[in-house]
Amino acid sequence: MMQLRPQTKTLICIGSGGVGKTTMSAALATGLAFEGKKILVLTIDPSQRLAQALGIRTDGEIEQVKLPAKAKGELWSCVINHKKTFEWFLKNASGEAHESVEKILQNRLYQQLSGRLSGSQEFTSLISLYRFVSSKEYDLVILDTPPSQHTWSFLKAPEKISALFNEGVASWFRKAADNDSRGVFKKLMNVGTTQVIKALEMMTGSQFMKELSAFFQAIQKWQGPLESYIMNCHRLLVSPDTEFIMVTSLDSSRLVEAQKLSREILKQGYRLTSVVINRVPVWTQETSAITSDHLKEIAKYYAQIEQDLTAHLGQMKKNLKVYKCPERSLKSEDVDALKQTYDSLQSL
Repeated sequence: MMQLRPQTKTLICIGSGGVGKTTMSAALATGLAFEGKKILVLTIDPSQRLAQALGIRTDGEIEQVKLPAKAKGELWSCVINHKKTFEWFLKNASGEAHESVEKILQNRLYQQLSGRLSGSQEFTSLISLYRFVSSKEYDLVILDTPPSQHTWSFLKAPEKISALFNEGVASWFRKAADNDSRGVFKKLMNVGTTQVIKALEMMTGSQFMKELSAFFQAIQKWQGPLESYIMNCHRLLVSPDTEFIMVTSLDSSRLVEAQKLSREILKQGYRLTSVVINRVPVWTQETSAITSDHLKEIAKYYAQIEQDLTAHLGQMKKNLKVYKCPERSLKSEDVDALKQTYDSLQSL
């Protein structure tokens, strides 16, 4: 089984799509809950059978997972609802009265901007993670992140939202909106943004400049609290209490990708501590019982990959703990099966 650092309060699972990262996140959460910890696992897009096994709803609400009597701890789960999470962020980080926030939520310019941001899995995942970690209600919060091609977007999410609500940008728009429409458009033409403004005006209607002004006037009071919240999110990612785990599979291209990403993650100062090589076939080790030429070729292919893996393990193990998870023939991903997956983790 996996050994986490005693001080770890946040566990972030990263990896490419299709390697079983979501199931591994749930398996780690289940195993640690059995050992006596109160665990919350945050997922983004669980499979239908995994959602059913954990009793997960997709409305962003937290659900307690029913565990057998022998389990010593508690397991809680939540599927991140991106739209609701982004609205929660605005309401809680701004400190504004409910009525003021509701008014800005109805602003069509806000709806155009938030339509992009609330759909950002990276940003809303980080908001949810910080929200529940800072509540200190759980011994450990585990996050299943988007696929690895979005890993850097996830890590840079604080900068992304900070740029949107940057005081300089907001101030410029507020001053521009105070002018008459023709004067504003003359100024905008000088900087070559006429087409952008026309597109926004078509989306929001004839009241574009009025709504533009209302939007930025509303967020003027939010600058300090928002910047503080964003900085706290960044601190969480680099905190000594935060641990990253990479999940990959026994495939040459995936292993190369995992090695490259792990080097970059470590260079940036994040605490990537472990790599899990998931779904390692066990039947390939029993080649004497294989009579089919086709299966022999497949077994030979996987044997070569394992040899390649062994050759690279020396370098990888200098900085990381490496685990192997055998491929299992499971008919379901219920709690018992997830616990078995956790127990099957082998240190290499």
